[in-house]
Amino acid sequence: MNSLPREWQLEPHYQPSLRWFSREPQSQWLLGQKLPPPDESEEYPGWYFLQRGDTMRMVDSLEEALPEIKSCLKHWKLVGLLGQGAPYQASKRERKQMLAELPQMPIACLPANYDPDRDEPLPPLLECKWELGPYLLVATIEYTPFRPEFDTYFGKANNPIRSLVGRVYRLEAATQADLEREAEDEDFEAEWKEIASGTVSLEENRLTVGFWSRTFDPSTAVFGAAYEEASFEDEEFNYYLHSEVQP
Repeated sequence: MNSLPREWQLEPHYQPSLRWFSREPQSQWLLGQKLPPPDESEEYPGWYFLQRGDTMRMVDSLEEALPEIKSCLKHWKLVGLLGQGAPYQASKRERKQMLAELPQMPIACLPANYDPDRDEPLPPLLECKWELGPYLLVATIEYTPFRPEFDTYFGKANNPIRSLVGRVYRLEAATQADLEREAEDEDFEAEWKEIASGTVSLEENRLTVGFWSRTFDPSTAVFGAAYEEASFEDEEFNYYLHSEVQP
């Protein structure tokens, strides 16, 4: 039985997606700047990534993921994350054929004892490809588990800061006065300063980061995600404990 607090455990999620590739490399524009043409895809030799072809949401089950892709294909709702339209307009016959082929593609099962924290990321659980003129459209479903963000209190066993003990993290803070001013004045931005960096230790309610240490009231509210980050505050400061590099 898993002894970790429920909020610390990885939750299964699945990301359906559609991606466009082209036979020839094409430059893209981002925020008014021309990006260099892409290199040839290692996944799909002979093709060059062009753009993401959808804005599909992450879902909680495989049963939800496949209908998301089917709906995009059926209605040809292939607008990319940056608002780009589909580079190819599929005919009704082509779309019908794609919708017929998609459910026939095998969906891989998660390997027994697979640990996302320890093992390499899995290849897509589903992959389906269609050549459409000078373009390649690839539909995938990827397993993307993550830990949820949640609210708790400093003195509780599920305090996410406890999951960071023994790791090297940064502690930044902004004053409550600056944050209040920021909320009232859209032209003002609160300054976050690093106040400590080093190994995290938590003994009862006394937090130590490197050479910095302070005791917090057990009723202090904490918001964060286990093994990732935590935010909390006292009367003077709002604190943010995080690592720029995933530990």
